[in-house]
Amino acid sequence: MKKLAFFALVAMCLTSCWTARICTVAPTTEVVVPVKTVYTTQVTTPTPKTTVVKTVTVTNYNTDMSFYLDLNAVAAAYAEANSTREFEQILNSSRYMINNLDLNRDGWVDYLRVIETRNGYYHALLIQACLAPGVFQDVATLVAERRSDRLYVEVVGDRYLYGYNYIVRPVFIKRPPMWNVYGQTNYTVWSSPYYWGYYPSYYTQPKPVYLNHYQAYVNTYMTNHHYCHYCDYPTTVFYSGYTTMTQPHHRNDYYSRHPDQSFDNRVTRTIGASATNGVSVRNAGQLRTAVNKEQEKKETSTKTNATSTSTSTRSSSTTSTTSTSTSTRSTGVKTNDKTPARQPSTQVETRVKNNGATRTTIKTTDSTGRTSTVKRESSNTSTRSTQKSTSTRSSGTSTRSSQDPSKGSNPRSAQPSR
Repeated sequence: MKKLAFFALVAMCLTSCWTARICTVAPTTEVVVPVKTVYTTQVTTPTPKTTVVKTVTVTNYNTDMSFYLDLNAVAAAYAEANSTREFEQILNSSRYMINNLDLNRDGWVDYLRVIETRNGYYHALLIQACLAPGVFQDVATLVAERRSDRLYVEVVGDRYLYGYNYIVRPVFIKRPPMWNVYGQTNYTVWSSPYYWGYYPSYYTQPKPVYLNHYQAYVNTYMTNHHYCHYCDYPTTVFYSGYTTMTQPHHRNDYYSRHPDQSFDNRVTRTIGASATNGVSVRNAGQLRTAVNKEQEKKETSTKTNATSTSTSTRSSSTTSTTSTSTSTRSTGVKTNDKTPARQPSTQVETRVKNNGATRTTIKTTDSTGRTSTVKRESSNTSTRSTQKSTSTRSSGTSTRSSQDPSKGSNPRSAQPSR
């Protein structure tokens, strides 16, 4: 009986231990998330500085519309092109800035289309501005003739834009590529299909620039050009039949709507505004000559006024400086007002000390503005006197004066400066 109780107790102990082992759950390890460190950066924005804006006023001496398309540059563009289509592309390219016309005043440069006609050896290229839907205006006509030795070219400005008989005749240093193009048997003329609102893919419509900027672009283009040597203005065209060739394609829509904007009316107003009455102007070439002369007169008068103002200012400042120095110096040194600036000069100043010693200071200035000073001292116990002297090397003479308290002033003759 005791044995059974013993075994039952051992069994209970073993059972309890086994149960505790099975039921005990292993402790879980909690993942500790590290604390994030937040860095705070304080950015101090400096106070903006005051920006000084300078306004530059561009003054155009003339704003005539014919000045915004230089026919010399048109001739040079034709000499550079390999075809009439490429010639139209160069005219409207923003890279060369040959075209700066804005006839309809919409704030954008007008597109120029080219229509070509042919009559034997003669080629007439009519240049028109696209101003509105169905509205075109003739600008100029380029007449070309392929001869045996060279290509003969003339650019005739439209009378509405450039006045009567305005012709540019370029002289080429070497043959332009169009000379070989015209010699091809299968050559076909070019008629531009573009109009207002419908432009080629390469075209980006720019805004017009100021007249002086446009002239700078044109001058740069003409300087870097390798075909056109110079241009002159003949009195008549070499082929009068070009008007018959281009007659079916002529468009003067803008002229019919704005006849008051013709060259004759614009020049009348321009001459009246510029006070150049009496000058007979019939085309844009003569108008540019008159404007250039007027501009030269304005520049000359401006320079003259500036020079006279500078001279008067300089003379007044010299006078004031001289009077101030004369009244301030206790030694009473005189200066020569007529001596121009940067002239060699010498100044001598003598002072007498209480012990009777004399101290002389010699200040020399050469033509370059460099100054050298020499000081000399001498002892003199018998006489105490004050000496004042001035020497100017430019005039070649110096004046010395001495004072004696007992005898008064006794001027001496001038001695040459050393």
